[in-house]
Amino acid sequence: MAAVLLLAAHGTRSAAGSATTAAFAAAVQAARPDMPVELCFLDVARPSLADALPAPSVAAVVVPFLLSAGYHVTTDIPAVVAGRDGVRVARHLGPDPAVIAAVADRLGPVADPATVLLATVPSSRQTARDEIARAADLLAARLGRPVRVLTLGGSTPLPDGPLAIASYLLAEGDFLDALRTRVGARGVVADPIGTHPAVVDLVWARYDEVS
Repeated sequence: MAAVLLLAAHGTRSAAGSATTAAFAAAVQAARPDMPVELCFLDVARPSLADALPAPSVAAVVVPFLLSAGYHVTTDIPAVVAGRDGVRVARHLGPDPAVIAAVADRLGPVADPATVLLATVPSSRQTARDEIARAADLLAARLGRPVRVLTLGGSTPLPDGPLAIASYLLAEGDFLDALRTRVGARGVVADPIGTHPAVVDLVWARYDEVS
């Protein structure tokens, strides 16, 4: 029997964000309808990853539905699956070229003289911050123009002039709502990655790497 794919998302209190995550999990399932797929969460929502782990006799692959190597990737998930020989953990999603392609698609064409920013959630882990910087570099190479990182939830002022803000986020939530309010008519805030086919394919590629 094929290993169960446990899609481990962060979890959110945002109804729109939860709906996006559920739609993404449905798209992952639809891509391989004969494979077992379960959605679980690392914070806020249920079922938790611990609750979703199958019986010890059943093989499983945890694919972190996360963009960066923050706390959940480096500490939380390994702790939950420790001692479970039948459970393998795949790589998280970013900053893979498929993710950057999805971010660029959501942003669309950028007109001069807009400043391009890559909006991300904050992390205390240097591993995550390094990956976010790498994502900005990859997006800059794809767009052919500089890209600066904008960490959400802080008080960092926005640059002067028109803005084109790419979203390095998987789903809607309070961070994006607050950013849209700050930006107003000064520019564009792209939608989050959401259910993008390139990222659906990436989840299955991560699964295949370890299954």
